[in-house]
Amino acid sequence: NDLARITSQSRWLLVFFKDANKETVDACIDRLSDALQSFQVTRAISDGNMLFEIQTRLESINIVTGKMAEQVNEVYNWMKDKNAHNGQSNLVLEEMPIPIHLYGRDAVVSRIAQTLTTKPGPRVGILGAGGMGKTSVAVAVMESEIVGTKYHESHRFWVPCVGVTSPITFLQILSKSLRVSQDTGAPLKDILYSLKSTPEPRLILLDNLETAMSLPEVVSDGGRLSAEGIINQLARIPHVSIVVTIRSNTLPSDTIAWELVPLGGVAREDARAIFTSICPAAANHYALDSLLEALGYMPYAVTLMAKQAVKSFVSPDELLDEWKRSGTKTLSGDLRLKMNRSIELSVESQVMIENPNAQKLLALLSKLPSGTNQRHLKWWAQTVEHIPSAIATLNDTALITQRQEGVSSPTFFVLPVVQTYLHENLRYKSPEVGRLVIEACCRFVLDHKSSPDDREFKVHIQELDIEKTNILSILLGVNPETLLELGLAHNASVVLEAMLAFSWYQFWTKPNPDLLNHLLEVASSLNSGGEPTLRHIAEAHFCLGKLYTYIGRHNDACQSLERARNEFRKLGTPKDIVRAGESAINLSTTWWFMGKHSSTIKGLIIEAQKDLTNDTKESAFALMNLGRNYWYSGQTKVGLEMLEDARQSLEKFGCTADVVLCTLYIARCYAKLCLHTERMKVGQEALRLAKVIGIDHLIGDALWNLSCCYVCTGEYDEALEVLKEALPVAERVGRPLAIAQTLEISGFTYGMKGDSLGARLGYEQAKKSYFEMERTHQTAAGVDRCNHNLQQIEAGAELRAPMLN
Repeated sequence: NDLARITSQSRWLLVFFKDANKETVDACIDRLSDALQSFQVTRAISDGNMLFEIQTRLESINIVTGKMAEQVNEVYNWMKDKNAHNGQSNLVLEEMPIPIHLYGRDAVVSRIAQTLTTKPGPRVGILGAGGMGKTSVAVAVMESEIVGTKYHESHRFWVPCVGVTSPITFLQILSKSLRVSQDTGAPLKDILYSLKSTPEPRLILLDNLETAMSLPEVVSDGGRLSAEGIINQLARIPHVSIVVTIRSNTLPSDTIAWELVPLGGVAREDARAIFTSICPAAANHYALDSLLEALGYMPYAVTLMAKQAVKSFVSPDELLDEWKRSGTKTLSGDLRLKMNRSIELSVESQVMIENPNAQKLLALLSKLPSGTNQRHLKWWAQTVEHIPSAIATLNDTALITQRQEGVSSPTFFVLPVVQTYLHENLRYKSPEVGRLVIEACCRFVLDHKSSPDDREFKVHIQELDIEKTNILSILLGVNPETLLELGLAHNASVVLEAMLAFSWYQFWTKPNPDLLNHLLEVASSLNSGGEPTLRHIAEAHFCLGKLYTYIGRHNDACQSLERARNEFRKLGTPKDIVRAGESAINLSTTWWFMGKHSSTIKGLIIEAQKDLTNDTKESAFALMNLGRNYWYSGQTKVGLEMLEDARQSLEKFGCTADVVLCTLYIARCYAKLCLHTERMKVGQEALRLAKVIGIDHLIGDALWNLSCCYVCTGEYDEALEVLKEALPVAERVGRPLAIAQTLEISGFTYGMKGDSLGARLGYEQAKKSYFEMERTHQTAAGVDRCNHNLQQIEAGAELRAPMLN
């Protein structure tokens, strides 16, 4: 109001009363300032009250929110444990097996457990044939302590797939095993939802997955459905780990990077532990190892056989004999059913039934105890079509196993237990299969038949080496009855020819008389009386005589060579007469080993020469033996001259093996004449030629000669180096005399170096080898030298030198 009155005054009054007006204005300003301060205080008090009220409300809201969070967590945890994997189903499934004590699988279990606990998103496939213990290994992994630290018990799932009949039932079994609670009518989505509901690690074991993987895909309302597609969906979840067991050798996938763990048989000691844990009485039985080998060290087969031993009070040797005769029929009742069931799951699987080529290939491979490589399948399976497809099917079912993994031509073989089962299965032991196997065997042997003089000899030997176990098994199984049953009686001469050709292979590699004796039994039982059969008998006796000579059975060698000589003379053709002369020449070698007088040996050689044509390799061979006899009788220079002439003739005819032999006889002549430099030179040439043609017993002879040369010149270190190479060769060939002589020279050489321990060991082993041989002048003299030198070693006296020339 005061300000309003001043405002209404005239301009002149404002001028004259400006002081009075100023005082009035100042008073108004003071009142306005007081009022403003009062307002601000009042406003501040009001704002404080409002903030307190807001804070009180926020604290109340915070309490309510905390209670809500606790309730949400309770709901979440309830949903996590109760909803995702707490479903109920009417589907009845077997329980996961109880873990058993595993022998020989600790390293595998540990490796898989480490993979599951240390690697992100692990996918592990345990592969192998039935009976290898895949499920037992997988269960041991599931129950291992280290796996339990990462995967809670409620998040480890065992899914038995053996009852799967379609991808739909696979989903049903999977849903039941995972205890899926959600049921929207879309089982795959429900399974994936339950696994994704929380990020906790899950571990799924799909056991016997081969049942599901072999099923065709189906078309459902949701589209195409297959077991592989379902597994691919599971594998896309990062926190879900997967382990599968499958009767297969492969688990190919373009989506999942599987870590494969193939299971084969356990080690021999572990197989022994399995057997003796059930049948302790067998622990020290001599035949236990052979029985375990016949079972292929398959854990399940070993377990069942051990139970059979306990139930029937039968020893391992009796079980082994019965197993070889009757296969799975060795087992009684429930044990046999279990064994057969384990094998049938693969043999009678749908993929096998649908592939006749795989069945045929399996039948053929089951006849090959050591299997065969991919290159040689063309020989054994010439009648099988689409071999790659057949191999794939057999791999998918683990009915074949690969040996030498990673090589360019892997070896495929059928496990011994499966072989035995197939031999009793009518579908796989048909006469057609037996005929095809024998024909393929004979064809392979005859196509690789050669002598040391042939350019392809070394290659043929290597090829026959690969198949030697199969060939011997097949040929030893041939008899007149099987030839008749299989419709091969008209081809008996081909079979006999193959037996003879393989016997010569054995002669050049590791002599063994069994097949030749079997050949003589078969040929004698044929009763054909024809010229081909009689010639095979004569040739068999000739080869057998040479073979017996090499392995030190000299009396048997004499009988065989004399029989061969007579049989060839009866046949009477010019070639047979020459062969009779060769038989007499080889008989002279046997007489030499037996210590007969040189004049007697000379008479036989001269008589044999009458049957030989001049200027032939046979006459050169006779001259070589005559030269050796002159050396033997002490007429060294005459013998040397004959041997050098013989070597020139043998070289002209390309008889490389005989050239090596003749050269070694020349070296012995030089030794007797004390021409050590010349002996060393020709000895080294003999060794070079022997290694070129690759005949072990000639290599062994050349090494022995070289070691003798070094001993004669006092070069004992060099001698020992050669002897270390010579002994394994002699053992590999199986020539007792060569082994004994090598050990004796080793003992002498160690003694000359002052090593009494090495000398004693050498002489003791040499004496044992000489003593085990047929008694001749050579072996008797060897035993005497060893006994004498063992006494000399004890007395610290001078040693008697061995035969060095």
